[in-house]
Amino acid sequence: MSRAVVVACAACLLCVPALWNGLPFFYPDTPTYLRGAQMATSQVAKRLWPTQADRREIAPAAMQDAAAPSTTPPAARGLTSVQDKIVLAGRSIYYGGLLHAAHGAGSVWLGVIAQALCVAAVLHLVMVTLWRVRPAAYLATMAALSLTTPLAVYSGLLMPDVFAGLTILGLATLAVYWRQLSRMARAALAGVLLFGLLAHASHVAVAAVLLLGVLALRRWNPRWQGVSAPALVLVAACIGVTLAAEWGFAAGVQRAVGAAPLRLPYPTARLIEMGPGTRFLQARCPEAGYAVCAYAANYPTAWDAFLFSDDPARGSFALADADSKRRIVAQQGGFVRDVIAYDPAGVLTGWAVDLGRQLLSFRVDVWSFGDQQLAMYEGRLPPQTLQAMQASKGLNAPVYNRVLSALTYASTGAAVLLGVWWAWRRRAGAPARVPQRLEQVAALVLAGVAANALVCVTAASSLDRFQSRVIWLLPFLALTVLAGCASRSRAAETADLPGSPGPGLRRLEGAAS
Repeated sequence: MSRAVVVACAACLLCVPALWNGLPFFYPDTPTYLRGAQMATSQVAKRLWPTQADRREIAPAAMQDAAAPSTTPPAARGLTSVQDKIVLAGRSIYYGGLLHAAHGAGSVWLGVIAQALCVAAVLHLVMVTLWRVRPAAYLATMAALSLTTPLAVYSGLLMPDVFAGLTILGLATLAVYWRQLSRMARAALAGVLLFGLLAHASHVAVAAVLLLGVLALRRWNPRWQGVSAPALVLVAACIGVTLAAEWGFAAGVQRAVGAAPLRLPYPTARLIEMGPGTRFLQARCPEAGYAVCAYAANYPTAWDAFLFSDDPARGSFALADADSKRRIVAQQGGFVRDVIAYDPAGVLTGWAVDLGRQLLSFRVDVWSFGDQQLAMYEGRLPPQTLQAMQASKGLNAPVYNRVLSALTYASTGAAVLLGVWWAWRRRAGAPARVPQRLEQVAALVLAGVAANALVCVTAASSLDRFQSRVIWLLPFLALTVLAGCASRSRAAETADLPGSPGPGLRRLEGAAS
């Protein structure tokens, strides 16, 4: 089979859970991504090709009285209000553009297909092109990953989560295999990496941590001095382009609504949920002067309740008026410093506990939803999409989450045991059965999985979805090593047969080492 056919077959395997569900998987943030891209597209179109009605709408925006009071009660406006010049950063219009393009082309299923093809192509490049795994073994690996890990579910989820793992794997592959990659393969991996970085800010933080780690290894560890400098420059350039794109989004929001976008105050919410932030506020409010003092009676509260809840007994940020929202965000740096100074041991202990919890928390929780969750999409999705969600197999069916979570823990546990056994044999002096570069990619991928947990618990809190989006990388590595060893054993047997290519085949395999 040709490469295109093999990749297409693998992509079909990744689409099976969504097809079985009867609908791509939605998350409460999905409509926000789509709406953000739609609004951005609309604003660009109005400014590039304005109609007479658009001119009447745009012109007053620069002249209207900023002090004009809003007629909508603050609690009814939710988190965002263009009227109050409150637009949130953190929901990438660039990933939203993928969903918007798919929707505009006729169906959001096209977004699922694009994600599945992207995953299948990257894994084919790594497994078949670089590691010389046979196409049949590649397809078997893809089937196993689709059945026993969350990879296929995240490929069918209309959220940027699947690109977290691709960002880690793409960065590691570029850094280690730069000289073995063709120009087209380098461009393809760089494109996936750049889009992954544009898709979510947490991916940027994880990539930056990995880049710093590779630079340190290249500087002080002789085994890593072969890592390509041009590859690292390209990774750094992708991070730079992403930061510039974020600046461009902020500038566009500033011009459109008259105020810079606000980033949700995750660290503030995190410290309040953890405990030290709550104790500090209870001891120092109202004299401390922080805007969050107004809600001190609600603490302690969960980080997501602090940010999103409109319950007067649990929420904070969503309840605040526009001015208070801006003050909470502006005061966050000082609040974090004061809380750390107030209880450094409590902050460090809580962070370490949450980090350990995050590393072990990767249940699948995006498949099933109930009537209460379905109500969150009312008014935010087209009526026909809501009807399709009501008819999908995911409605009130948590058994899918439980089964896939159990399989995920089993496959991850098996991968960890294989890795421990492999490390023990290597320390005992056993010969390496895989190329050194594969081991280097595996080391960077493991570091990326750990960095993902580190970034998520530092910026937000431990949540299963944060780690399950990348945990498939561990079974992927284990299955790839097993498939690679099997392919090499088969090649060695073939080389011993009369008339076999022998040394030529060995040289071909050696190109991946």
